Amino acid sequence: MKMSWLSFSMSVTFIYSLIFLSIEFAGSPFVGFKGFALLVAQWLIATVCCGGIMGAISVSRLSFALLFPLMCTASAALAFFKVTMNVQLTPVSIELMMLNEARTWSTVMSPALFFVILIALIAGIAIAVIRWRCVTVKHPLDCLMLSVIVILIPGCFIPRLYVPVMERMPFVFYGAFAEYRMNRIGITEHRTTFDDIDALAPDGAPDVVFVIGESLRADHLSLNGYSRTTTPLLASDTAVISFPGMHTIPCYTHTSVPHIMTPADSVSPLRAYDDQSFITLFRKAGFTTTWIENQNVSPTFTYFLHEADTLIYPNPSRSHYDFGKWLDSDILPVFDSFALRGDRNLAIVHTKGSHWWYNSHYTDDDALFTPEIDSRLLSELSQEQIVNSYDNTILATDRFLYALIDRLRYRNAVLIFISDHGEALGEDGNYLHGDDYPTLHNPACFIWYSDEYASHYPEKVRALRMNASKRWLTDVMFHTALDAASICTEALIDSLSLFRQ
Repeated sequence: MKMSWLSFSMSVTFIYSLIFLSIEFAGSPFVGFKGFALLVAQWLIATVCCGGIMGAISVSRLSFALLFPLMCTASAALAFFKVTMNVQLTPVSIELMMLNEARTWSTVMSPALFFVILIALIAGIAIAVIRWRCVTVKHPLDCLMLSVIVILIPGCFIPRLYVPVMERMPFVFYGAFAEYRMNRIGITEHRTTFDDIDALAPDGAPDVVFVIGESLRADHLSLNGYSRTTTPLLASDTAVISFPGMHTIPCYTHTSVPHIMTPADSVSPLRAYDDQSFITLFRKAGFTTTWIENQNVSPTFTYFLHEADTLIYPNPSRSHYDFGKWLDSDILPVFDSFALRGDRNLAIVHTKGSHWWYNSHYTDDDALFTPEIDSRLLSELSQEQIVNSYDNTILATDRFLYALIDRLRYRNAVLIFISDHGEALGEDGNYLHGDDYPTLHNPACFIWYSDEYASHYPEKVRALRMNASKRWLTDVMFHTALDAASICTEALIDSLSLFRQ
């Protein structure tokens, strides 16, 4: 029986999407018909784009015979790990795959995985045989051009579809590796900002823990006078000094993190993408440095992660479309293992914090405010639900940060917290941080110090308290981190440190 190219490619696309894309959409929360309809519409969009790939490789029976079985087996393996271990293909998971030895790989192999791959391979070969024997292509060049146009929809014609499509099969095999390659390029950049600048620290220099939060706005901390008790533990500690007047000009993670880590400021913002971070100066001063990354890595700040002596990913295989638990408390075991090794430690902790989907980032113990969000479709949610779940993430952040503080309490140590930006919670119809809005520019910021730190640096503590009521730009964070450790270097501008009056 002969089939047209269009009928064959559409049939294969539907079967592939019904199996593999459906697995990726499983677990997406929705309420009511509208939410279900949106989910189906997103599945259909991803299916149409998938059709471009199927159409392109099926124009030639040889290319289809070579590529389609391979695509099926790779997709089956990824689906298996998604279902059994909630592991997804991300740039970080690829990086770890490249580093693992064969002995490590053997631990994830199982008879069930082998069986799934074998079935997918047999099915892929069978469909390739059908293509070889039964499909005719009358105008191959036209068919190929049509397929390429469909493939380019998320990248060129409708850019807002890029992430939703590229993070799902089969596009993820290209998207994840392409972003991994961009990250590798960022890592290997030749930055020499501080090559000729000395950095010295005194004997007995303190440990510094620098926590970069996520989407935490200052006005939702009870520490800052918010009506709800969202930070009971931090507020109970008199050594926590908050800076509610902190202002950030960059208000997205990929722009704010480089700004925080470097000497970039409102006059020279591009230094965020050309300079080394304060990590290099800490290393020059004799500190052991660790970066613990609990987010998806962006090419704009991947360089800084690899400035540190040690890099740890507590959750390396999580994507934007993962609605399972993605907790900052997962950081604590690796912090205990790697962050405090002897004297003079710098630990950068990049948290998931209050990022959407809020419910993923707190446990049932922190679900104090109800009703919570139950749909990923904002129009199905009340502002009360959104604020409740957001505030629950702050309770989880409060618990996590207090656990970090407890680990530092009897050391000569200081903890600096700065969120990358704030969040919009429905004000004037604005939500999350996809578009600029005033609440995005007022991130939470506070500093905690141990008793031993206060005894060594009473003048710094006095300065912190004097500066708490002032307005600041996040330009100060680079200099504040260096000054917290009493590092002497010409890169430090005293007037831009929160530890100076």
